Order: sequence, then structure tokens, then C-alpha cells
Amino acid sequence: MKSLSVFLLITLLLSSSLSAKSREEARIKASLSPYTVKNITYYPHKVAIGESKDILASWYGEYFHGRQTALGNIYDMNGYSAAHKTYPLGTVLKVTNPANGKSLEVRIDDRGPFWNNRELDLSKGAATYLGTKQQGVAPVHIEVISVPAIGLSAEPVEHKAPKVRELSALSLDKIVVNNYAYISPEETNVPVEFGRFSKLSNAKKYEKQLKKHLAFSYILKYDKFYKIKSYLPADKEKTIKKLKKLKKLGLIHEYGLFWSYK
Repeated sequence: MKSLSVFLLITLLLSSSLSAKSREEARIKASLSPYTVKNITYYPHKVAIGESKDILASWYGEYFHGRQTALGNIYDMNGYSAAHKTYPLGTVLKVTNPANGKSLEVRIDDRGPFWNNRELDLSKGAATYLGTKQQGVAPVHIEVISVPAIGLSAEPVEHKAPKVRELSALSLDKIVVNNYAYISPEETNVPVEFGRFSKLSNAKKYEKQLKKHLAFSYILKYDKFYKIKSYLPADKEKTIKKLKKLKKLGLIHEYGLFWSYK
């Protein structure tokens, strides 16, 4: 009877393990499909083992701690993981900080960073180990160590980019504020950008509403879109209080501050 109980327990554990592996493989396969964030469509692709290059890496921590990643696990900011916009989920990278020679292997289990020219978002723990946390955004060297079998065998999904409803000034629930900054002691304000608009008319409508609460706000013109630039206090607590108020008023949907101080 005891041996039967042990057999059933082992069978249950194996079944649970296989089920979890199956779910992870499904997520990895799905991660090869195009996806759209903030009106930009990204096209994931296969990557070769041994491929390497120099990139800029940022890091993310408290705001995402405890949330589910794209791979399905719970994000631990103190662990060693990373986010990438187009590599297959589950890919393992060797990341080296050329400034001090430190290296670390991280597993890509999330998507991002969706901010300027940064290609990799390190977990807080990984950035701390590598010595890039205080700098905020730092040049690193990456090398692909391994790629899940499903990521090597599955072909990236080829189809037209999904249609995305244009972000209008009235779609305030779509306004997300993410700000990365390395702040000097003498700084009193930090520049922050709001929204992403394809039409100048929509940017003007949002600018008018934001100015009621942040008087010094103005429109920035990029190559194919517009953003609203404003300034918030360099004191993180004061800024969070201000952002919470803007969220309560419906002017922004979410926010994330990734600040470090000199």
C-alpha cells in the first residue's frame, strides 16, 4: 500500500512537471508572434547560439516585483533575469559589464524595455551584481548561451502587423509614464515624457488637459509622432504623489519610476 502511494505521488509530480513544461513551451512558441506596444509593432525572431553584440541595458525593479512575466513566472527583482523585445523567451544570455569585467548569465522571461534605444532590461539583482544599477543605463556586451528547442525549431509567425487603434487625446487610459533617470544632488526637477500621438491635434488636446496640473508642459515632435514633455520634482516621493493624483484624475493609466541617485 505504501509503495502504491509513493508511485501515485511520483506520477502526480511528474504529471505536474510535464504540464508546467508544456505551458512554458506554449508561451515560448507564442513569443515568436508579432506584438504591439504603444503603437509600435515588434517582430520576434530566432537567434543563433554564440551570437554576440554590444548594447545598452537598463534595469527594472520594485514597480514590477511580484507580477507575472511574459513567460508566466513571477518576477523577482532580486533574482537574475532579463527582458528583451524580440529574442525568444527562455533564451539565456551571458551579460558582461566592460567597465569592470563582471559577467552573469540571465534568462529572458519578459518583454521590454519599451523605452528609447535600450535593448535589454536587467532585473535589479542582475544590475546590482554587474555594477550597472547606479548608472541606470549602461553599455554591456551580450552573448547568446542557449535557446529553448522550441525557440530554435519554430518559425517566427509571418503576417501583417495587427491593426492598432490610434491613440487619441481622449484615450487617457492608454497614457503610460515610464521614466529612467540618474539624478544628481543639485537637480531639482526631472524631465518626463507623456503619451505618444501620431496626430498633432491629439497631442494638443492632451497637452491642454495636462497643463492644468503641470503648467510647464509642451509638445515634442519626433520623426513620426509627438509626445508631451514636462518636469516633475527630483524628490521621488513628491513625484509619486503627483503621478498618483494624475492617475486618479484619469490623465494617466500607469506609471513607473526607475530612478537612482548619484
